[in-house]
Amino acid sequence: MSRDEKLESKVFALPGGKEFKEEVDSLSVPVLEARITRMQKDLDESEEHRKENVALNNAKDEVKELSGPYNDVKKAVQVKTKYIIELIKEKGGQ
Repeated sequence: MSRDEKLESKVFALPGGKEFKEEVDSLSVPVLEARITRMQKDLDESEEHRKENVALNNAKDEVKELSGPYNDVKKAVQVKTKYIIELIKEKGGQ
């Protein structure tokens, strides 16, 4: 079974992707499984750090506050558009 070429191109596009591919292609299944376990632990640590990052959370809050009015307009237009489409259908339009 051949590997997905699209996936391989994504791996190559990663920083150090070529070296990663060369390294893991030669590993045994138990070592590959251990590699996945280590990567998942690293990801968990990174996600925990992200949750605790005060500067990042403050920035997210600021973005949420600043983008609020834009999101309100978008939601209003979506709801109003759906309403008008339903009204057009009721009046015999397409």
